[in-house]
Amino acid sequence: MTVEIPDRRVLAVYAHPDDEGQVTGTLAAFLEAGDGVTLVCATRGEVGEISDPSLGTPDTLGYVRELELRVAMAHIGFSDVRFLPFRDSGMSGTPENDDPRCLHQQPAEVVVEQLVEIIRDVRPQFIFTWAPDGGYGHPDHVAVHRHTLEAFDAAGGDAFPEAGPPWTPERLYWPVRNMKRYAQMFQEMERRGLQTEWTQGDISERFAKALEEPDPPVSVIVDCKRFAELKRRASSMHRSQFGEGSAMSRIPDDLRAEFFGDEQFYQARPPWPEDAEPTSGF
Repeated sequence: MTVEIPDRRVLAVYAHPDDEGQVTGTLAAFLEAGDGVTLVCATRGEVGEISDPSLGTPDTLGYVRELELRVAMAHIGFSDVRFLPFRDSGMSGTPENDDPRCLHQQPAEVVVEQLVEIIRDVRPQFIFTWAPDGGYGHPDHVAVHRHTLEAFDAAGGDAFPEAGPPWTPERLYWPVRNMKRYAQMFQEMERRGLQTEWTQGDISERFAKALEEPDPPVSVIVDCKRFAELKRRASSMHRSQFGEGSAMSRIPDDLRAEFFGDEQFYQARPPWPEDAEPTSGF
């Protein structure tokens, strides 16, 4: 039996189940074009919150979130979801940061070798991962960004010879403006009287900071309007994180179309020309 390998292959590398929401529409667009898609999740999100006690416990949450991610990606149309063997590090300054099993504590070469092995196996042209700040500074997000860039640069060379034949990906991207867009959306929801809990406490501080920051450069804008409902359904599979009464579940259709109608990325490898205009595809 001959297995046909798609001409274009895409690898997305993120830290926790539900992180992939920032690239779901783009992955769906690649799949629609007949391209191959692989998602790597560096942890199983064991330290996440539990929206409903009936959905899991601290001891079972990693298993639950793995299943949620696999079902979410089945909604998008693919099943090649791979997990690295590291534990969720939790938020900065929490006891979970000190767990020797957590991603935050791993030596760079340990994580990078595993990512290089996956890159050489999948042989992607394009790689997507977290931005340098991890969206809001989560230690796992920042670690995944750092390790993925290093793996991108190492995969085509002679490092880690046991990880397979060298493969040089063409480009690496990370999403931009996500936190600012969330802030704008939830501000509008609060104005409409639809929600309040996501504009309080730590999240409120993140939103305020995002709104003050200048917009970063954009290399590619992907039109995802036709995938808005698909993205909603995929996101709703992460029930342990976004319960039926959560702010995410109360986003009106008009705001969902406005704020999730496109996905924007910066091309970091090779560096995007400083004055170049964004393109509409890959």
